[in-house]
Amino acid sequence: MFLQLFEELQRLVSQLKRQLASLLWLSLPRHFYGFRPLDGTRGAISRASHQRCGRAPRRQLVMDYIFECFFNDTFEHITRNGLQDRQSRRDILDHLSAIIKGCSEGQNVHTEEVASLAVVAAMRYHQLAKDGNGKVCLMGKYHNILYIALRTCWDWGVRDSEVVVQLLVAIYQCEKTFERIFLGALFGPHAPHFIAGWRSDFRDQHENVRAMVYFLKHATREQLMLPVWIPRFEQERQLRFIDVPIESCGCSSPLRIALQANAPELLLILLRYGAAPQPPDGGTSVIIALLDKLIENGRNYSYELVLCLKILLRNVAMIEMPFKPIVYASRREMFFERYGRLLMDKIIGKEQVYGVPTLRHLCRCRIRDILREHNQLPNGIDTLRLPKRLQRYIDLTEELEGPELQHQQEQQHHQQQQPQSLEKPMQRLTNAMQRLETISGGGSESESESEDESENHVQLLEAVTDAEKAAVAAFVETGNGTITEEAKQAAIAAYMLANETSNDDYNPQEHSNPFELS
Repeated sequence: MFLQLFEELQRLVSQLKRQLASLLWLSLPRHFYGFRPLDGTRGAISRASHQRCGRAPRRQLVMDYIFECFFNDTFEHITRNGLQDRQSRRDILDHLSAIIKGCSEGQNVHTEEVASLAVVAAMRYHQLAKDGNGKVCLMGKYHNILYIALRTCWDWGVRDSEVVVQLLVAIYQCEKTFERIFLGALFGPHAPHFIAGWRSDFRDQHENVRAMVYFLKHATREQLMLPVWIPRFEQERQLRFIDVPIESCGCSSPLRIALQANAPELLLILLRYGAAPQPPDGGTSVIIALLDKLIENGRNYSYELVLCLKILLRNVAMIEMPFKPIVYASRREMFFERYGRLLMDKIIGKEQVYGVPTLRHLCRCRIRDILREHNQLPNGIDTLRLPKRLQRYIDLTEELEGPELQHQQEQQHHQQQQPQSLEKPMQRLTNAMQRLETISGGGSESESESEDESENHVQLLEAVTDAEKAAVAAFVETGNGTITEEAKQAAIAAYMLANETSNDDYNPQEHSNPFELS
């Protein structure tokens, strides 16, 4: 009993000291803490400017003290695992949001700035608990306070990248991963409960994806690099926030998991914000893994897998063939034996395997590599002095068609617009006689069918030119409706006589018997 009273007395004394110190520090003249006294108008102006500049720190101290009291009083009545379920964290968030809104209205400060102070207070509470335990996180409620701060950043749109990055670093120092940010975006808000045993703090997958992009922007802006131990290389490497492996998914990078989940939209987001096309997590080549998945079901290719491969190949100049250290010729043969169907079906282009890629593709890959090394994706693309279309091409949001493809499209369009009268006369006559033989060959069928054929006979023998009319008339008159050699010769003679202008295009050796039917 006496010990509890003593602790309460100490807490009260510390609070009084803090309040008195803040009031005395702001109210004392400047010469009391190191500045020379000023006289006259200059001194009045300086004191006024000091008072104006001193309002912001005083407001900050007041709000900081409010948040400190909130976290101390609230977490004192919560058990160690009291924030394990999502609903408990939401209750704390609702209470904290009400305080942020009240401080914003009472102190006439923007809510984003007040939320930033709340996040700093939460990180300080976590750090004090960690320092009291020998620099080891106590986990439980002492660690879940960081995810309350994480959700506060997202809810109130904290724009101070330094504060957001400090929060991400605090989370990584305790967990060595960011799975609670990425898993919900990759698999939805319910999947993390079955994968890692916790529920996402976001309502749905769409909100989680937007939150992931929010933290990616701040991490890229501050050029966040984190030390990650890679078991395959047996060393620690500095990786970007977007490439940090997820422990509950086999220490795979978010990009590799997005490919395994067949999520082309998430893959495009990760690549645009600087994810390495070949993840530095020590795993195998993601392109070869995609090719192996594509050939599992023969030629029944999954649309999502093909789209993922197309997006990934936009970031890679060449597909590195496996089977090293075998010589190149043998590797090429082995690659074609295994993935030849993908080349024949044009799922992958031979120029990216053992050919020469286009210059625009090589330039895009090189520009993206340089921007990625300097943490300038995707915002750095806007600073390039290039047309907007090329900027979109570099940003993977638009593909440019090559001149050879445009030439093919123009040829196809020109062929479609050619009138039917430009066909060779002998070819058209041959087609007409083939239709005639098809109709005349049905004499053994019933009367109703023959009546239908007679109607088709008139429709199909409707000639387009006078030469064809003369040829058909001579054919019918000579053969009496039956196909004979005499009827064919008569039709040819009548056609050539009526269409003398086409004699130059006629080659007897090439068209020795234009009515010969297969």
